[in-house]
Amino acid sequence: SPETWGTVGWTGDRGRTRRNNLLLELTDPFITVCYVTRNKTRTDPKLKGMVAGFYLVSHETGDKDQFTHPIYHGHDGDSWGHSLKAVRAFSYLPEHRLKITDLDPAISARARSVSAMGEVITDPRQLQLLRDTPWTEVEVYGSSARAPAGPADPDQGKGWVQAGPANTEGYVVADGSQWTPRELYILKLAGDIDAYLGYPAQGRSIIKVGLSASPDLRRQSFQKAMPLGSFEWKTFRTTRTFGLDLYSSHAIAVKGEDAMKRHLASCADVEWLTGEFYLASDRDIEAAWRLGCEAAKA
Repeated sequence: SPETWGTVGWTGDRGRTRRNNLLLELTDPFITVCYVTRNKTRTDPKLKGMVAGFYLVSHETGDKDQFTHPIYHGHDGDSWGHSLKAVRAFSYLPEHRLKITDLDPAISARARSVSAMGEVITDPRQLQLLRDTPWTEVEVYGSSARAPAGPADPDQGKGWVQAGPANTEGYVVADGSQWTPRELYILKLAGDIDAYLGYPAQGRSIIKVGLSASPDLRRQSFQKAMPLGSFEWKTFRTTRTFGLDLYSSHAIAVKGEDAMKRHLASCADVEWLTGEFYLASDRDIEAAWRLGCEAAKA
């Protein structure tokens, strides 16, 4: 988790020697690609065996506790004690992530060595695969977070908010293009909705509607903003999982997002919960989704 772990580290005297030798041949900073081993127990199952993202790592050395959140201090003994500071972090979009076996079919024979000591990637095919996989920058521990987006236009009326601008910072691929296909999505909040609202929901659900190049990253961002508990954001609908073609531009997807919000804002039984959040029945949610999909075809 880059937001709490801003380092790449090695363990023991052998690990320290490996780190120091690598620094002699690597630029400052250098890129470290991160994959999650299949036997990792304390992680999202969807990440196991996947290439999760990459760090931009400096040559600044130190103990891991200097570059990690205090929740980790005192854990894992002297593991990863010989660390380097990560200055930036990037996540591959979940919908586009590579399996580690897609990147390197033979890695299982070297997996233990790679995870302990690291390995310099020089294969042009592997490098091209990594470059071609869309990614977005995320927060890394020890660095300043990026500024939040500005407020929505207050003149659009209750229950209506303007679609956000096209992402101009993330979703980058090898040739420098910041374009990737967009999807419409609807997220649902799972849990005791009556308790969350403080009044009876009458069978309705709290939803978030929108568009994104990566609906799952959007879901993750909302989940991370909540403390641990029984409430969880679930993906209810996305263009991809509904079996539809992705939208080739932000402008096309906006038509669908706007249609969903217009419908929800017009329903007498739907409550607007600010932003793009609504309290709505299953019937109204399904109608909004279908209207959105139809509008994005035009």
